[in-house]
Amino acid sequence: MKHFDIYRKLVLITGAVISVLSVLMVFFARSSPVTMLWGFSGVLILFALLLLLDFLHNRYNDDLLEQITLLIEALVEQQERQIFSEAEDTLTARLQHQLLKLRNILTAQNQMLAQEKEQIKTLISDISHQIKTPIAAANTFAELLSDGELSAEERTEYITTLQMSLGKLTFLTNSLIKMSRLESGIISLKPEKNSLNEIVLQAVKTVYAKAKEKGILITFECDQAFEAVLDFNWTAEAISNVIDNAVKYTPQGGFVRLQITEYPSFLRLDISDSGVGIPEEEQAKIFGRFYRGKQSVGTDGVGIGLYLTREIINKQNGYMKVSSDENGSTFSMFLKKN
Repeated sequence: MKHFDIYRKLVLITGAVISVLSVLMVFFARSSPVTMLWGFSGVLILFALLLLLDFLHNRYNDDLLEQITLLIEALVEQQERQIFSEAEDTLTARLQHQLLKLRNILTAQNQMLAQEKEQIKTLISDISHQIKTPIAAANTFAELLSDGELSAEERTEYITTLQMSLGKLTFLTNSLIKMSRLESGIISLKPEKNSLNEIVLQAVKTVYAKAKEKGILITFECDQAFEAVLDFNWTAEAISNVIDNAVKYTPQGGFVRLQITEYPSFLRLDISDSGVGIPEEEQAKIFGRFYRGKQSVGTDGVGIGLYLTREIINKQNGYMKVSSDENGSTFSMFLKKN
């Protein structure tokens, strides 16, 4: 019923004309049988036109419902179909537009759910792989320690190795717990006005002993106090992860330098080291979960630290950059001032 409006107007006009003529004939013509017949006929015709109008209206509603049903079926079947012309500003065209928007939103949500499901599978696989090695080592040396014929030196060696495996497992478990809580929103960051200088010093304290053991000098070049809107503890965690990596991959007697630069809206914290550097082809991958580059072979770690760091910075409306060559690396954190 594409032309229902036209039909409706024609019926209404015809009915109105017949009604007027009938009234005129009854009131202004002589009350003859012919006049009465004409008046009665006009009333019948008007009644028939009203029935026709009702029929056309029902047909129009049925056709409209059928078209809307076809549109919804197409949306359910993930098909792109336009039933009503969007060139006209009608209720049906607007309804169709909103339904198509809803379809696009649902499609995007389904894609996100599929991606999240794939990420969960990948995460479970990665966790299983990471945990398997220290657990296997711990089980092996636990069995060896049950041997009553072990010498004191062997027993001490096995106990040390077992403690190292358990320590690695504990570190990995804690890192995974932090990561999962942060990703799932169980732990929410609470940014507030804090001294970036104090946050940096807190981060340095957690790594200082390891740096001193390797003879690495950590310097913090800052001649004034800087404030930014940050979660104190989580930001300290993020910075300490980067400093820890710098110490880990810097040779004996090297240096790690921290410096803050102020911009109108951001504070930039640069953490530079004299380490082995990061190959250019790996620089885009180092923030990935469980990623470990070629330079990390033989070095303790599970590849979570930098991933956690970027997540913490991103969740506070900041971002990170890295530059590196054979002389060392610089990680730059851009943190919002307010």
